[in-house]
Order: sequence, then C-alpha cells, then structure tokens
Amino acid sequence: MKLIALIVNILCILALIPTAVMAMMSPMMFDAPGSDKNRMLWILAAAVFFLPVVILITQIFAWIKFSSGNYSLSLKIALIPLIDVAFIVFLFIVDPFANK
Repeated sequence: MKLIALIVNILCILALIPTAVMAMMSPMMFDAPGSDKNRMLWILAAAVFFLPVVILITQIFAWIKFSSGNYSLSLKIALIPLIDVAFIVFLFIVDPFANK
C-alpha cells in the first residue's frame, strides 16, 4: 500500500503542471460569440480552473498523511481530484458547447 500511495502521489504532483496550463487556457473557451451566455460552459470552465487547486490541496493533505504512516488514507485523499476529472469528462459528453 505504501508503494501504491507513493506512486499515486507522485503522479498527481506531475499532473499539476498540465492542469495548471489547462486552467490558464480556460478563458479561451469564451472566444466564440455568445459563448459567455452558455451556463454549462461556465461550469466547465470553473471545473477546469479549480482542478489544479484541488490537486494542490489534496496533495498537501495526502503527503501529511503519508508522512505520518497512514498510507491508505493518503491514497484515498490523493484520488479525490479524479472526481473533478470525471465531472469534466461528463461535461464534455453532455456537449456544453451546443446551443439549445
């Protein structure tokens, strides 16, 4: 469990860099005319924007639990950002860019 928690925590830290780039590029979702009125697009932009924040906060707590020897809780905390990732994937499936 210790090795799995360590690998997941390191992968989450490495995922912080591309998610930060995605968050910086998220305002470009509103380039199309009228896209600022799409409620689903605002939700998608917020989810993308807060993903690096969620990863950073969960990694702080995960490493605290890892250093105290609670490896299973560290692993569970490190996997919390997957909820946000699943939400972003769900919003892409729903097609938030369609004008209804």
